[in-house]
Amino acid sequence: MKRRAHPIGIPEDLPILRSIAAELGHSEPVAPAGPDTYKQPMTQARWLAHATAFKKSTDRSDRLRFAFLAQGIREGLLWADDVMDRYCAATCPDCQDPCCSADGIYYDRADLLYLIGLDTDLPMSQIREQAGAPCRYLSGAGCILPRMCRPFICTWFLCEPQMALLEQEPLPFQKQFTAIMQAVRRCRLQLLALSPDAGGDNVA
Repeated sequence: MKRRAHPIGIPEDLPILRSIAAELGHSEPVAPAGPDTYKQPMTQARWLAHATAFKKSTDRSDRLRFAFLAQGIREGLLWADDVMDRYCAATCPDCQDPCCSADGIYYDRADLLYLIGLDTDLPMSQIREQAGAPCRYLSGAGCILPRMCRPFICTWFLCEPQMALLEQEPLPFQKQFTAIMQAVRRCRLQLLALSPDAGGDNVA
């Protein structure tokens, strides 16, 4: 019997993510090659059409596996919520170039698959409908979306001041943070590997 790798750094109170990390070990699921055609401005109608197409395609895949991976991602993001809220409170108010306003931030294909896997209400639309438009979810008090529903880039990306805060944490915590984010990333890659392209630019 093949022995599972010990999921170093992932706490026991994240049982699903811990189980997936033990299963995958250091392997990298192979995601489909090519550009991400979902990471772009999109009207609400087109966003919903993509979601509908993906839901139909995942009905034909291993639904239990799909939901299991999505729940693992959710566990990791909820764990990171307090950490990132703390870092953002310390760095964002005085930031002159907030990353939330960057033009390149969109939901990508893995984000959409994850949200569908959760079987929950989707955010109403892509981050923006036109290139250069502000993020529709950014308010004066910060993001209006719960972290588990934001694009993954909004959690894993740490600016230089936030990286400095992480480097001030005890080393075991730094390793834990890194291990959890890496496990979430592998879950996302597995979702991409499991799901065929649901239409890409052919979705109306």
